[in-house]
Amino acid sequence: MIKAEINELLRQYVRDNLSPDEKDRAFVSNIYESFTELLNNNCIQIGSYPRFTSVRPLHDLDILYILGEWNQYEHNPQSALSELFKSVKADYENPTDYAVEVSLQTHSVTVAYFEGKEEIFSVDIVPAYIFFKNEFQLDTYKVPEILRKKHGQKRNEYYQQLATQGRQMEWINSDPRGYIQVATEINKSSNDFRKSVKFVKAWANSYKAKYDDFKMKSFHIEQLITIQYTHQPNLEIFDAVFQFFLQLPEAFSKAQVTDRADNTRYIDDYVNDITQTQKNLILEARNRFLSKLESVYFDIEVEDLLEPILYTRLPSEDFLYDRQIPTLTESTMTIEGWIQKDGNDFRRLTQQGFIDNGLKIKFKLHMGVDCDEYWWKVKNDNNCEQPRGDITVGSTKNVPEDTKYPGNHYVECYAIRDGICIAKARQNVVIKEKRSLYPSH
Repeated sequence: MIKAEINELLRQYVRDNLSPDEKDRAFVSNIYESFTELLNNNCIQIGSYPRFTSVRPLHDLDILYILGEWNQYEHNPQSALSELFKSVKADYENPTDYAVEVSLQTHSVTVAYFEGKEEIFSVDIVPAYIFFKNEFQLDTYKVPEILRKKHGQKRNEYYQQLATQGRQMEWINSDPRGYIQVATEINKSSNDFRKSVKFVKAWANSYKAKYDDFKMKSFHIEQLITIQYTHQPNLEIFDAVFQFFLQLPEAFSKAQVTDRADNTRYIDDYVNDITQTQKNLILEARNRFLSKLESVYFDIEVEDLLEPILYTRLPSEDFLYDRQIPTLTESTMTIEGWIQKDGNDFRRLTQQGFIDNGLKIKFKLHMGVDCDEYWWKVKNDNNCEQPRGDITVGSTKNVPEDTKYPGNHYVECYAIRDGICIAKARQNVVIKEKRSLYPSH
């Protein structure tokens, strides 16, 4: 599938399935307005929603409750939050049809919206103090470290952990307005930035829903893609997504994305704490995405790319993506297999590829295309002694190849032009074990 087609396919999928629709936007807007009235506009909305990088379904919203200027010797928000809690309980005008439950913690007030026993949405109101100005002359803040944790149960668990340890909440620098401004500026020059972020977030969310140990954070995803667009403003969605997955092994080798508000911190410092097993889970999901993308000829179902399936690649197998080569097929070509019977006498292999073991076979292009080079891949059955998967330039690694191992194999040829696979062809090879004419009894 050529790049223009896959770009439009990805964009359309984001528009139709991931971006909040008018009903979603109205829902969040009404909820936020209900709190600005309570807080006398001393608040700001933060997170992915005001950066326009959130994906459906929407689950939560963080609001910073601005209490004034930071004073390192006096910053106890408990009385203000206690008053807010009472105000919400007594005076809050719920703009939704859902039932509301309000809870008070030492450093936040949570308002949860329920349909029966199911939580539909939640709002965390977190205290903040004005601290400094960023390069856009916008306020930065001091906020409790709880904002670095997830919503809901994860935050409650963290409160319990602090109580058990007898530890006070730490206050950290935060620059939500700066992140919003950066996202806004990038989006002015690239219409695909937000779509790229949403698509990769949807991919990660599908794995998070299936695997508890899938620990990739949405904000980390967004900032990695932000860095890409900062250096390459003209990126299209396919290129951005492809580059994102190429860089994942390096991105999870160590924390490296500096926090805007504090250059001694990293927004991806959780990478240093997750286990190797958890990292491997992310990399296996990444391998599945890239290998699936590489297998595309002319049609692709976006849902297949997002399906939470793991791929543990064999050490012997090569892929074009290992060489940073995307597969964007724009034309057709065919290859043929020729079986050596006696000496130099060859017969053509059928497309089904059935052949006895113990023979020789060679492959050649029947119909090629205009390109720089042809690369060849021989992939044997995963269950055989030598599963292979090597990619070589010009021809298969062995000319001719042996039909040594029974099983389902294939040979592919890739036409490479300007660092892109612009055409590919496959020949299946199904090797059967030759039966003896005189079976034993």
